[in-house]
Amino acid sequence: MSDDASIEQYGDLYVIRFERHLHHPIERVWAALTDPEKLQQWLAATELDPVPDGRYVLHFQNIEHTHVGRVIRYEPPYLFEHTFGDDANGVVRWELSPSEEGCLLRLSHTIYSSTGMANFMAGWHAHLELLQHVLSGSPQPWSWDSWHRHNDRYEAIVEREMGDGEPNG
Repeated sequence: MSDDASIEQYGDLYVIRFERHLHHPIERVWAALTDPEKLQQWLAATELDPVPDGRYVLHFQNIEHTHVGRVIRYEPPYLFEHTFGDDANGVVRWELSPSEEGCLLRLSHTIYSSTGMANFMAGWHAHLELLQHVLSGSPQPWSWDSWHRHNDRYEAIVEREMGDGEPNG
C-alpha cells in the first residue's frame, strides 16, 4: 500500500484521500487528532469546541496563518469532520477503525477546485508523517524540505491524473 494520496472527482468536487495503518490504539490516535496539546505537536495550535457547529481554529505556525472553521461531526473515537477554515477550503474528515495492529486512519479532504490540490496533498502528507512521529513518542519539527519533496511529487501526480481536468484513476 502506498502512503501517497489518491484523488477522486465527483462532479465539481475533488476528494483527496489518505490511509494509514497505525500501530497504536484507537484511543491514542483519537487523542492525537482532537486534543489541542497533542495537535500542536504535529498540526497546529488548536482551539476546539467539539460539538456540531462548534469552532475549530488552527493556528499554523509554519505559515503564520489561521484557519477558522467549524465542527460538522464529532463522534469519539471514530469520526471527526470539520471545515478546513472557511467553507471555501473544503471539508476534512478523519475516520478511525480498530485493527489487529492498532487502527486504520482514513483522512479525506473534499475541495471545490483542483487549484492548489498538490499543496493540500503535500501538506497533509507531511503532517501525517509528523503525526506518526508524535504517536511513536518522538515528535519532529515541521520540515519545509519534506513538504517541497512531497509537493514536487504531487504536482506531477496531479498533472498526470488531472491533466485534462478529469481524474484518470
